[in-house]
Amino acid sequence: MSALSELYKQALAVRDRAYVPYSKFAVGAAIMSTSQKIYTGCNVENVSYPCGTCAEAGAIAAMIAAGERLIQDIVVVADSSNLISPCGACLQRIFEFSDKNTKVHLADLEGIKKTYAIAQLLPAAFDEEELRR
Repeated sequence: MSALSELYKQALAVRDRAYVPYSKFAVGAAIMSTSQKIYTGCNVENVSYPCGTCAEAGAIAAMIAAGERLIQDIVVVADSSNLISPCGACLQRIFEFSDKNTKVHLADLEGIKKTYAIAQLLPAAFDEEELRR
């Protein structure tokens, strides 16, 4: 099994553990760091909607907690008639721990359907250079 296939498999598995009693819209994310380790996250809702957590944010938090800082690939999977992309806040989170080679893979329940470089999804990202102006 290829590394990308394993990443998809883990994103799909963690999606099944999402806590989504309100929206019923489960999302799973799996990150492969540059050290080839995999970190996963699922969306976790709260009755107070702004208190929820996106799947991508959970996977990034797991990666950071393990002491890693660079995403090689991230797979985001949901059961939707249209592929879902990470929300704007999650794109910024992904960008923070990416380099020009980081790939974002969008998937449904059948597999990965599209792949983008993070810069394609967030071409005008806010970065540390903005803080120096």
